[in-house]
Amino acid sequence: MEDSPRFSIVTPSFNQGRYIAETIASVMAQNYANVEHIIIDGGSTDGTLEILERYPHLMVISEPDRGQADAINKGFRLASGDIVAFLNSDDTLLPGALHRVSKEMAPQQGRHIVMGRCRFVDENGCFFGIEHPSHFESHKRLLQIWKGHMIPQPAVFWARKVWENCGPMKEDLDSPWIDYDLFCRFSQKYAFHCINQILATYRLHTESKTGSLHDPKRLEDSICISRRYWGKPWSMIYWQLTISLALYRINRTGRGVALLRQAQESWRQRRILKTVLFALAGGILAPEVAFYASIYPPLHNFSFGVLRKILSRMGQMRDIYPQTAVYLDNTDPWSDGWIGPRMVVTKEITRVARTLIIQGWVELSYMPQPLYLKVLLNGEEVGTQRLEESGEFVLRFVLPSKLSPGEYTVEVQSTTWYVPHRFLRNQDFRPLAWRLADIKID
Repeated sequence: MEDSPRFSIVTPSFNQGRYIAETIASVMAQNYANVEHIIIDGGSTDGTLEILERYPHLMVISEPDRGQADAINKGFRLASGDIVAFLNSDDTLLPGALHRVSKEMAPQQGRHIVMGRCRFVDENGCFFGIEHPSHFESHKRLLQIWKGHMIPQPAVFWARKVWENCGPMKEDLDSPWIDYDLFCRFSQKYAFHCINQILATYRLHTESKTGSLHDPKRLEDSICISRRYWGKPWSMIYWQLTISLALYRINRTGRGVALLRQAQESWRQRRILKTVLFALAGGILAPEVAFYASIYPPLHNFSFGVLRKILSRMGQMRDIYPQTAVYLDNTDPWSDGWIGPRMVVTKEITRVARTLIIQGWVELSYMPQPLYLKVLLNGEEVGTQRLEESGEFVLRFVLPSKLSPGEYTVEVQSTTWYVPHRFLRNQDFRPLAWRLADIKID
């Protein structure tokens, strides 16, 4: 592809006057000369057309259409770009997106589709604190929508050849998830080339299709789309997907976890018989969870030598879940007090202070490595301590100089962390290091 490939960005719009200017501005702010932005408006009546008149450089088609798929297809029929994408009228591109994509797109090297990361924002454009999980393994994994959807539509760009071979949008599809259907077809012939850069924002609000449908409805719609691409009943992939979906429906692990929780509650109530029955049933359905929840922690804590090394290796983190990756940049304490790899909080003191105290709780059994907490105050390191035992802890740091009254930033960096879902299969994909009880500056 030439040094400065032409981009065609298609934006379907209908009564999105509140957001359309921001979407257009995000494309203009790319400072990329060779780009055309095509707006297909379905006959808006909320002032959108008046806003579009401010941008004479745009190609605007305003007429009734048969839905979003029809509008996008109209746009791509007009498109002349080497690289194409569609950007909804409430989403935006982030600075540098098109320049990065133009460098990564290389059909001659097998890179026909480029996918970056995508940030969730709310109705006011405020960052949610998490991103859309972004990951691509294979066509089969994309069809396993019940395991989680990993393709962030606003951050996906493809060579014109891909659209010619796999398009257009299915206008007869009775579902709002037309982008998922398109990506299923893309993945039949092409791999998605992933890049570690946030390229776009995805707006979640009450009027959006994501906000208007409950997750179960969205999942069932998506499974219906997935089934269109399972192939013939005598094919290998058909039966692999059938079995995978059946296991998801049965929810063996989820039921086992629920029974184990009932066993814990019965134990607290001193109901021994119920405890044994629930524990046995839960252990049969979810033996791996029963092992990691009940046997692994004490075995790990009190073992030595070779056994300790074996258990530690069992707890080593493998590839990071995409659902975990979206949380890695979170620096706020979670609502239940848990802290991730890095915490940043602001503390105000009203009198002269000399000591920083951090109180918390930790479970070291699941940690893949020794846990050290490095503490900084206003960006300056005040100390590092290793947590030796599971349970409550108190860290005290004598500051090099007295602090005057005012606001101070406390940062705690953890050298290791674990993901509860890897051990307990509880759908908690957060990277957790320790749990905060209190921070004091005295």
